[in-house]
Amino acid sequence: MWKHRGQRRRVGPGRRIGLLLVALMLAASLTFGVALAGDKNVRLDAATAGPLLGVTGNVARFQSQTGQASSVHHAFLGWGQGLSYGSTFAALFPTLAPIPMIHLGTEGQSAPEAITPGGIAAGQGDGYLIALNRAIAVWKKGIYVRPLGEMNNSANAWSGYLANGRPRDAAHSPATYRKAFARIYVILHGGSASAVNAKLRQLGLPPVQGGELLSNPFPRLRIIWSPLASDVPRVAGNAAALYYPGSGFVDVEGGSIYDERLTDTAPWQGLEKLYGSARSHGKPFSVPEWGLSQVDDPAFVQHMCTFLKSHAPTEVAVFYESRPGSRYDLESKPKSRGVYRECVTPLAGPLPPWAAGNAPGGGVKLIALKLTSNPGSGPAPLDVQFSVAARLSAPIAHWQLAFGDGSDTEGAGAPPATIPHQYALEGTYEATLIVYSSPPFTPESARFLTSAEVTAGTGASQPVAFTPTPGAGTAPLAVSFRTDLDVGAGATSWQIVWGDGNTRQGSGPPPRFTGHTFTSAGRYQVLLIVDASGGRRFLARAVIAVAAPPGGAVRGTPTGRVLLNGRPFTVGPVPFGRRVDVTNGTLRLTTSTGTLLVSGRGTLANFVLVRGTDRGRPVVELRLAGGNFGACRRALAGFSAPSPPPKVIRHLWAKGKGRYRTRGRYAAATIRGTEWLTADRCDGTLVRVTQGRVEVADLPLRRNVLIRAGRSYLAKQP
Repeated sequence: MWKHRGQRRRVGPGRRIGLLLVALMLAASLTFGVALAGDKNVRLDAATAGPLLGVTGNVARFQSQTGQASSVHHAFLGWGQGLSYGSTFAALFPTLAPIPMIHLGTEGQSAPEAITPGGIAAGQGDGYLIALNRAIAVWKKGIYVRPLGEMNNSANAWSGYLANGRPRDAAHSPATYRKAFARIYVILHGGSASAVNAKLRQLGLPPVQGGELLSNPFPRLRIIWSPLASDVPRVAGNAAALYYPGSGFVDVEGGSIYDERLTDTAPWQGLEKLYGSARSHGKPFSVPEWGLSQVDDPAFVQHMCTFLKSHAPTEVAVFYESRPGSRYDLESKPKSRGVYRECVTPLAGPLPPWAAGNAPGGGVKLIALKLTSNPGSGPAPLDVQFSVAARLSAPIAHWQLAFGDGSDTEGAGAPPATIPHQYALEGTYEATLIVYSSPPFTPESARFLTSAEVTAGTGASQPVAFTPTPGAGTAPLAVSFRTDLDVGAGATSWQIVWGDGNTRQGSGPPPRFTGHTFTSAGRYQVLLIVDASGGRRFLARAVIAVAAPPGGAVRGTPTGRVLLNGRPFTVGPVPFGRRVDVTNGTLRLTTSTGTLLVSGRGTLANFVLVRGTDRGRPVVELRLAGGNFGACRRALAGFSAPSPPPKVIRHLWAKGKGRYRTRGRYAAATIRGTEWLTADRCDGTLVRVTQGRVEVADLPLRRNVLIRAGRSYLAKQP
């Protein structure tokens, strides 16, 4: 599929280069780093809720080691990989979900160097870059591309210096590297051939060869420039700043850092300098590679945890690596693994808006969608200008507009601001606009749609009328739909998309009455699709508002592996009374009482949702379930101490706002803050608060205790 890096590089301690480095940095910015006209020089939009966490290697293995549900999966590709050898980009990207991070190197399938930075700058690698440009456009989701990382490391073929401190040839010089990086940036972001070639001409580079490019705008595509935190070799000409291509050709800056000796001897000063440089350029920061080489050093992991907490614009941190037998794998580093689980894993932030489409189930949200007819009525034939306002949290890939008279129009990308149409015959017409964030571009898969009514002449006839009764109510809601059809020559087929994942279809005209029951709360857009002879298609839309039943309904959005009654859960309602397993995943619960994020972080975490009350107000309770408490009896065999060992049988991490309660065997914790742990142990139920405050009900003692951040309470086994 993709290949991992072979020999890892050595990372020595950082060294200050002083005024010479500052001068070199300024020179590099002045000679090559000027942003092109029209380019934005500020890209600082890091997530405020915490960094994205990722890993290179086996994601599931790393989750079992650390409890981390990785948002970013990092893979290293040789030049041509994904096009001329290995898995195709289309096959590779989904395996790196939610957010792929692709490193591009110059090694080939069977050659240590398939292309030089000079060759890239000259356009010799354009065919590969064009293929990647198109693959990213088809992916249509957030993605990181990291070209030629750690260029100040002589172990990499694209570095400008050899290990002995001597420079390589002109095809590998820092100046040539800057041109190669800029060319990669321009081609991958794409756009019209004229615009791309104009940028390349300003850089003194030849025009792109090999075909038209597609547009991959920032922030969906994020190109990372990332040297080592310490130059290897440490000579002035190999300074990281000399490889910087300029703010106009970088989306995210970063740095790699590794620890090789006890205790915490990594080049943190160099990483701080790279962070400061990113801030001065107005860029978000990243740590696309960090790890430990054959050393179990929890101090280093703790240092990284502190760095991520105190350097908020760090938007992503990716651990290298999870792979059996690798000297960087955490399996042989129990102390570091423990600190990672306790300190780094809880820092994980949610997917940011630019990666909303990467979430399971699509994750794309509607921001604005409106269709307005001008005029809305008039004598036939009636000329109408439709005004369109359409915006999603991800780029719009395609649009369709069915005018309601059997004709339609469509196009790639976002719809135009205005669309003209003439209604030749009298009638009342429902024009329906659909926008798509990804294929398939068919009404049957429509998620984002709206409509506008147009009356031509008296409006006496209506091709399709689709009327629900009732249009609103409490779940479960049974709705009857009446269809009145007047489409001239007969209908050939029909389909109803209920909006809750269910459909119904048939041949000929649709039945006069159809019914459907909506089992969960939500706003459902029901779409009737009628195909008629002559290639005509008619759409009709009905909106059904379903309220939550008394006590609230629960909707879940998972990350990682979440089970509902033992089966994989994707997204949708979470019924009360069913067992949920978040041992190896994270689940965001949304109810009428608030929003809660729950996870197990690798330890058994099963719960059942129960309705309850807290001081007379509805509360959703999560009761811990499962676990083998017989292990406590076995652990006590031959144990002479007066109390059993604090073995954790099951637990649940929870973070959120609203009215929630977690219940273990001997204690119930009601939220008064934002983050807490409930753990059933052999000696009782432990509640630990990391943020805010939680009111703990000690069930055996029948008393309540308010626990604040940084404190714990143990309700002991009676």
